[in-house]
Amino acid sequence: MQPPRENTTMSSANVSHRPGRPSHGARLVLIALGVALVVLGALGIAKRVQARHELTEDTDRNAIATVATITPKASPRDQSLSLPGTVASWQDAQVYARTTGYVAKWYVDIGAKVKKGQRLADLDTPDVDNQLLQGKAQMRTDQANEAFAKLTADRYQKLATQGLIAQQTADQYMAQYKADVATVQADAANVARLQNLQDFKHIDAPYDGIVTQRNLNLGALVDAGASGSNLFVIADTSTLRVFVDVPETYAASVHVGMPANVSLNTYGAKPITGTVARTADALDPNTRTLRTEIDVANAEQRLVPGVYANVTLQVSTATRNYIVPANVLLFRAEGLRVALVDGQEHVHLQPVTLGRDFGNTVEITEGLTDGDRVVLSPPDSLYEGQQVKLAEPNKAQKPGLPPN
Repeated sequence: MQPPRENTTMSSANVSHRPGRPSHGARLVLIALGVALVVLGALGIAKRVQARHELTEDTDRNAIATVATITPKASPRDQSLSLPGTVASWQDAQVYARTTGYVAKWYVDIGAKVKKGQRLADLDTPDVDNQLLQGKAQMRTDQANEAFAKLTADRYQKLATQGLIAQQTADQYMAQYKADVATVQADAANVARLQNLQDFKHIDAPYDGIVTQRNLNLGALVDAGASGSNLFVIADTSTLRVFVDVPETYAASVHVGMPANVSLNTYGAKPITGTVARTADALDPNTRTLRTEIDVANAEQRLVPGVYANVTLQVSTATRNYIVPANVLLFRAEGLRVALVDGQEHVHLQPVTLGRDFGNTVEITEGLTDGDRVVLSPPDSLYEGQQVKLAEPNKAQKPGLPPN
């Protein structure tokens, strides 16, 4: 028996209206699209991370300063040291009047060579002459009183011996005689003093030398002693003293007896060999230098006192000095520095002590050692421990000199 047709129709209708499921191929397509999207997103993120990393590396690389360095050149321990010096005469004498009077005559002028005891000038001393006459007259009077007192004392002493007068009276006259003797001695000393003052009217040279000043004229009144102006200045230039100040670094190598060359560029004279005669044996606390005196024979009068001289000494240093370009110096508030680069290419600001200045180069007496790498033209922004990068070395560059 067949089922009714109506039911079959309704069943077919129900089956045709159910929701459909995606097929297996469609699901594969969806999965592939999702994977592609994930891969594309991952690639984009990776590229952005890589770009950021490259940017960071470039920034860090550009932030590291590139510096050029040189190796300092060591100075030889034995070297010639040239120093400025001042030339002075062996001795100077300012000649003053020892008595008051008027200038009667003068015999020498500036530049004159004089001998010891030579007459320089004569003074007219009327006051001293009159005082001398008065002193001599007073002495003659006192000598007469002395002679009379001696006779009287002898007479009374004889009477006292005979017992005719008291001994007290004889002693009194003897004391008067002794007082008159002392008075005559005082008169003699006063006359000698006045005689010396009168003799000082003749002005004589104290030693052989050259007259460098004349400060008197005929008729001028001069006062005795240093209260007045000096009449002449005599300089002994047969031997000259040259004074130089040796820096502390070389002071230990300077000793008495060592030779020295003295030259005067102004006069174009050839260098004269002198000898270190004496040193102060102590450094000046203000300049840290050793005052040194060099004696130079000047019989030919090639040098004159007061001029500027160049003194060359052969000295040696106990420390190791280095010559570097002047543009390596850093002037900081804490003091003079140079920038050194260590093996890890980090900066160290090294304190140094400056020696001689040669213009383009300078001498460093303390603070550097062999093999140091010194930064050329360091920027003011450099700081301790900063990472730097070394520039490519210039093969044509010589140690201790700036690059071309």
